[in-house]
Amino acid sequence: MKKTINITLLELAKLLKKREFLLGLIMVFLMGGGMAYGAYVFPDSFGVHNVIAFFGNFSSILIMFLAAKSLGEEFDLKTTIFVFTSRSSRIQIIAAKIVSIALANMLIGLCGGILYDIALIICKQPWTVPGLFGIIGKEILIYMIYGFAIGATAIMITCFLNTTITPFIYLIVLFWVMPGILQMLGQKIAGLKKVMDYVLFCLSDEFLMYQVWSIKNIAVFIVTGIAFSIAGMAILQKKDL
Repeated sequence: MKKTINITLLELAKLLKKREFLLGLIMVFLMGGGMAYGAYVFPDSFGVHNVIAFFGNFSSILIMFLAAKSLGEEFDLKTTIFVFTSRSSRIQIIAAKIVSIALANMLIGLCGGILYDIALIICKQPWTVPGLFGIIGKEILIYMIYGFAIGATAIMITCFLNTTITPFIYLIVLFWVMPGILQMLGQKIAGLKKVMDYVLFCLSDEFLMYQVWSIKNIAVFIVTGIAFSIAGMAILQKKDL
């Protein structure tokens, strides 16, 4: 356990030091700030709730890219043999990468919570100090859970494809394109709409952008994340590097 924690901290530090993470976070925060200004200028047509929705939409691209890059970079840089033949087991390394993605997303959630609080204050919405801290805590937890599920999905896909770009494209298709296709099919196929309520990809926007924080949604993200984590570990265990 101690070794896994140490590897996780190393992976987290590596993620946070990436230029893509820092630049991406700054860009997402600036775009979210633009949405907050829009809510201030047009309070009737552009509600404060749209600030966190747009921030989540922008952030999802950054999260998917970081998740795909976490393991994909090892294949791109040809460092897989060195990494996976060390004293640490493959399971420990994969677990550390997934957890580090979830932890890095807490920082994104922190920025989202702060931005939401700023929007509430400048738009003169009712607020209290405990309420503002509660919003930040909620955003941190939501982004951590979302990051865990996205990280597990990205790692599992990368175990098949051995690169960064292709898994990133797959994530975009699964989380952005597939829900729309399934919704259209759900209008024609009886029962499909109910199934979609328990499909990770279909709940992504509802969970991250619209902040529907229900026990069902949290359970779907956590259970699916665990299942994809186990699948990724099983694939990598059998993989000839």
